[in-house]
Amino acid sequence: MAYPRRPTASLAVASGAPEPQTTWTDRSERRPQRAKPLTRRYEVAYLSSNGTAEQTTRLAPALPQFEDAFSAIARGTLITTDRGPVSVEDLMPGNRVLTMENGPEPVLWIGSMMHYPSGATPGFDSGGLVRITSDRFGYSRPHSDLLLGPAARLLHRHARVAEIIGVPSALAPVRGFIDGMGVIRVDPMSPVPVYHLVLASHRTIRTNGVEIETFHPGPASDAMLDPELMSLFLAFFPHIRKLEDFGPLAHPRLTKFEIEAMLAG
Repeated sequence: MAYPRRPTASLAVASGAPEPQTTWTDRSERRPQRAKPLTRRYEVAYLSSNGTAEQTTRLAPALPQFEDAFSAIARGTLITTDRGPVSVEDLMPGNRVLTMENGPEPVLWIGSMMHYPSGATPGFDSGGLVRITSDRFGYSRPHSDLLLGPAARLLHRHARVAEIIGVPSALAPVRGFIDGMGVIRVDPMSPVPVYHLVLASHRTIRTNGVEIETFHPGPASDAMLDPELMSLFLAFFPHIRKLEDFGPLAHPRLTKFEIEAMLAG
C-alpha cells in the first residue's frame, strides 16, 4: 500500500519503485524547488541484546550508501550454514553461517529491499542484477546459477591480485566480472527481493558455492554522508554505534575498474 502524497514533501514509497517528487512553493508561478532524494522502504531483522529476533521497517533515501547495505543477495540464493544450505529469505538472526575466516558465526542482522526493474522510475537506474552461470569459476563454483544484487563483492583469488596489492585474494564487485557469457547483467521484469547480512565481524560466506562478503560500509563511508544522513544510516544497525564498530575489512577491496583491467590483461 502506497502512502498518500503530501504537498511540499518528498514521496515516501512504501511499496513500488522509488519515485521522484517535485515540490512547489508559489502556486501562482508554480516554480519547482529542487527535487528531494527518492525514498524507499528498507526491511531489517536483527538479533536483539536479549537474544531474540526483532524486525523493523524504515523509510530512508534511495542513495547508494543506503542501498548497498540491502542489495547483495537475491531471493532463492543458498547460504551455507552449520546445518546445511538455507535460502537467504529463510535465514533468521541467530542462525550460524559458515565463514571462510572463522567457521560458523551467528547472523546479527539481515537487511532486505525490493529491487525494481530498470526504467520503473524515470531517470533512475536500479543497476540491474548479475547472474553467474553454474561452474563459471570452476567445478560447482557456483553449483547452480547464482543471482546477485548490484552491491555484491566476490572473493577473487588470482596471481595478478598478489602482483597488484601483495596478497593472494581480494574482494571485487560482481559487476566487474560481467562478460556477457558466464556473468550476465539481468534486468528483471518484476521486482525481486534482495538481501545483505551482517556478522560480528566482516567475513566472507558461501552463496551457491561462491564466496561473497558480508556487509561492511567501508573505511571511507564517513566522508560520503553528512551527519544527519549518517545518523539515519547507523539507526538501521542496533548493534552499531559508530562506523568503527563494523571493524576492519577481512580482505582488501578492488574497484570495478581494477578487476576489469585485471581480467582483460
